[in-house]
Amino acid sequence: MRQARRPTWHKTAWIAGIIVFVAIIFAIFYRATSPIRQVRSEAESIAAKQAGVADPTAFYWDRQRESYLTVGGKQKDGQAVYVVIRQKTGKVTVLPTNTGISAAKAKAQATATFSPKKIVNVGLSKRGKKFVWDVGYQLKSGKLGYVTYAFSDGEQLQSIRGL
Repeated sequence: MRQARRPTWHKTAWIAGIIVFVAIIFAIFYRATSPIRQVRSEAESIAAKQAGVADPTAFYWDRQRESYLTVGGKQKDGQAVYVVIRQKTGKVTVLPTNTGISAAKAKAQATATFSPKKIVNVGLSKRGKKFVWDVGYQLKSGKLGYVTYAFSDGEQLQSIRGL
């Protein structure tokens, strides 16, 4: 007995359908991340023009109270800096990284103190006259927490747990 052969167009249609589906997923992802890419690009441009940051290596967007954009990188002379930009006014402050703690140190302090399941976000912003690291995290119970460390010395200024 002879076996029936399926037409090859079924196989081709399935492959084409999968390719179209994957392309749609990528297009949705690209469009969804467009605002953050645009904000990051603008912040890096401001950091380059106003502070001479030639090699941006980090980007933070803190939207807790007032929205601050921070670009970390090296200036043309090799000095590592954080360029903090208040999004509403465009005011720029340049902080040499050696005058305070790093984002990694703020994350490590939050991890050591609160033992979170994961760090959700970190951002450098300004509270009054102080620059601070805001660290958001998720506890093992699934609840969220938030801690603020002073940029200058890493002192814990505020902590909220169990949100």
